[in-house]
Amino acid sequence: MKKLTWKKKKYDDLTFWMAEIKSVGWQFSIEEVADGEYQAHIYYGHGEDYPICPVIFYSLKEAQNFCNEWIHDTIINLNKWI
Repeated sequence: MKKLTWKKKKYDDLTFWMAEIKSVGWQFSIEEVADGEYQAHIYYGHGEDYPICPVIFYSLKEAQNFCNEWIHDTIINLNKWI
């Protein structure tokens, strides 16, 4: 399974990690919401995007694994329809 490539971004009081699959419009972000707690967001589209499934995890690794597994499972299941 190919894994997403995460880039850490930091603003004044916000730290988050972002991964994109630009060719198909998927964007993943993980935001640090509290000390040691992270919220994963999955977006699709361009412009005014809305998160598909915001979920809170207790570690950055758990959030990254969730996003990696989510996109992998989505692609596998979509390919079953073809």
